[in-house]
Amino acid sequence: MKKVIFTIFAGMLAMTSCMNDWDTEQISTNQFTASSIGEANTSLSDLRKDYATEIENSSYKKVDSAAVIEGIVVANDISGNIYQYIYIQGINADGSLNTKEGGVAVGVKGLGALYTIFPVGQKIRVDLKDLYVGGYGKSPRIGMPYINTNGAMRMGPMTFAMMQQHIQKVGEPQPEIVVPRTITASELTESNIDKLTPMLVQINNAEISDAGWPYAHWEVGGDTYSEYHDIKADGSTLKQLLYTSTSCTFAGDTIQAGKKNIKGLLNRYSSSYQLTLRSLDDVIELGK
Repeated sequence: MKKVIFTIFAGMLAMTSCMNDWDTEQISTNQFTASSIGEANTSLSDLRKDYATEIENSSYKKVDSAAVIEGIVVANDISGNIYQYIYIQGINADGSLNTKEGGVAVGVKGLGALYTIFPVGQKIRVDLKDLYVGGYGKSPRIGMPYINTNGAMRMGPMTFAMMQQHIQKVGEPQPEIVVPRTITASELTESNIDKLTPMLVQINNAEISDAGWPYAHWEVGGDTYSEYHDIKADGSTLKQLLYTSTSCTFAGDTIQAGKKNIKGLLNRYSSSYQLTLRSLDDVIELGK
């Protein structure tokens, strides 16, 4: 009997070992992207200028030329507060992040965890030929058109298959170079909106309104909604600047009172600024 019990126990250990090996096996995400699409031959700044009309009109245009851009991932979908998009900014000659000009959103649908493939600090190249460049709420995007629920054509993300052909990862992630641009409330003017969006920014010594309430999931008649919160900084109140989706992992977390430094992706919808946290790590509580 003891021999039988030992044999069964040994077999269970072997099975557990195999299962653990399988569960922890590391798979290179490079297999999901293009292996080589050539060197960059245009900048994000030039791309935005070339398609300024489409971006301004929230329309889109197919890229027919052999254009390749390069940028650094500054925001992704790691917490679910951003969905189906990564955001890239340009690279300076010394390899640092360009914080003087706004970047562009690159959309990919069909994946629930873009951050595993495109972590913050990852350099990528995008082969634009046969993709589309346009705008959504006047914010620049790269992807493909789609039909919305009202039957209208809008600028949306590319398919997973297109991503495999058009996006190449370059080298290993360097998250240490992704340093936000520190901004003040006075900079958030209508004349600056094109220059500052989309961009990773930081607002220092700020307060988030609605302390004691969750970032999202406010119930109205039994429904839940994404939320906008005011930010107070530099003696000004930035109305409905901070946006939080009900789909993000920290939607139900409580907003803490007091001063904090706030990082996030500064974007736009038409003439309005919108600040989106990448995760709660972007909220740095002060004086604690």
